[in-house]
Amino acid sequence: MKSNKNYIEEADFAVTVCKKDGEIVYMNQKSKKTFLRPGMPDILGNNVLDCHPEPARTLLADLMAHPRNNAYTIEKNGVKKLIFQTPWYDKGEYAGFMELSMEIPFNMKHAVRTPKTEAKGGTVSNKRNSPNSISTLKPNEVFVFGSNLSGAHGGGAARVAYEKFGAVWGEGVGHHGQTYAIPTMQGGVDTIKPYVDQFIAYAMQHPHLTFLVTRIGCGIAGFTDEQIAPLFRVAQLVDNILLPGSFVKILRESE
Repeated sequence: MKSNKNYIEEADFAVTVCKKDGEIVYMNQKSKKTFLRPGMPDILGNNVLDCHPEPARTLLADLMAHPRNNAYTIEKNGVKKLIFQTPWYDKGEYAGFMELSMEIPFNMKHAVRTPKTEAKGGTVSNKRNSPNSISTLKPNEVFVFGSNLSGAHGGGAARVAYEKFGAVWGEGVGHHGQTYAIPTMQGGVDTIKPYVDQFIAYAMQHPHLTFLVTRIGCGIAGFTDEQIAPLFRVAQLVDNILLPGSFVKILRESE
């Protein structure tokens, strides 16, 4: 049975949502209590950039222009908060940005959970790994591959994506058919990270799909697993993203 209840309206963390041009379109009760001083008029419809002083304004403008996740903690008036900023999407198209702000303890417990199926030594093999070789896909599965910005899918996993799973020639970024393209040929690892962050945010917005990540960047692009795996650290927490065993092994060993 479907429910129209807004589960975050009365949540004890602030949620603020804006369009990609910066217009604020939603604030839950905690957000209004946090950002609106007594007697201050509602700021819905205002530009979110006008609500941030420098250097936060410039950073947020860059995040909105080049969509990616951004997370950090702050302390003010004896209160510590976790801030998580992330793009949101409408029918697969970048539509704007949202920010979650929540109070957290100064001494926060940190737990590391190790899957019971983790192998001893060698490549980790468990249900959270994407297959080493992907020749078929279920209807809800998406083949995640390394591409180039021009969308010339001529070799490696990109060619498989184009010939078998619906990648579109000339489209080097994003979700097409049963594929998701992450550019890896445009420069160093730092130029890949924004596209990986964008992918992770997209996967979180589409929990009904399962994203099978290949060893992006580790073929024709010439990077090593050790260089690329750290870009996917956050992806370990996203249930519908399956990473290559080599990435999982590297990430676990670095914890």
